[in-house]
Formats: sequence, C-alpha cells, structure tokens
Amino acid sequence: MPARLLTLLLVVFSLPVTTVPAASPAGRWSGSWSSSSTGHQGPLRAKIRAVDANTYRALFAGRFAKVIPFVYPATLQRIPGTYNRYHSSTRLPLLGDYRMTATVTPHHFNATFRGKKDLGVFRMSRAAR
Repeated sequence: MPARLLTLLLVVFSLPVTTVPAASPAGRWSGSWSSSSTGHQGPLRAKIRAVDANTYRALFAGRFAKVIPFVYPATLQRIPGTYNRYHSSTRLPLLGDYRMTATVTPHHFNATFRGKKDLGVFRMSRAAR
C-alpha cells in the first residue's frame, strides 16, 4: 500500500466520530392543526415529557369548530434509525385510531395525522416560557 494512501486512511480513521443528538420533543409547544379531509382547523397546544430516550408522553389540547375543546394523550416513539422522527397510534373514543408521524427540530414540531375519516397536519413551535 503506498505511503500516501496509508497516511490518508490513518487520518480518516483517527477523526472523532460525531453523532447527531436526538431532537427531543420534550417541552411545551403551540401552533395549529388542520384537516385536509374536512377543511377544519384550529389552535393546538402540547405538553410533552420524556419517559426514556426513545419514548415521550404527549398531551395535545386544541379547539374544533372554534369553540369545542378537545384533549387527548399520545405516546410518541422514536422511529428506529432516526434521530428526529416519531410516531404514535392512539385510540380516541368515537373517532377510532389516530396515527401520527412527527418530525421534530429544536424549534418546530411538524406532524401528519390520519384517522378513519380524517387526514391532516400539526404545525407547532416551542412555546414561550
């Protein structure tokens, strides 16, 4: 093996390995939800806390039709092999199963949701303390 190649390989393999830290959804969020199926939309808030490195408990609260409040809990699981993507499946009374896939950055929580007769998005930012 030529000396130059050997030197290059030694340099490359001696560089520190950096890992991307997981984007944690823990904290308070605020924003909105909208349904592409029905056209409904409204405000949305969430409080999310860590259970472990890959699991979070969320409590979502919002309004439907401007006046009807709703609250529902969900467990967010990190999607294996990702650092900022989460999924959940929650059974809601009268509405059936709701599935969500979220992408989390330090400042944004963007998700798509799907229910029996519904499809839409959540768009939230970190709430001011």
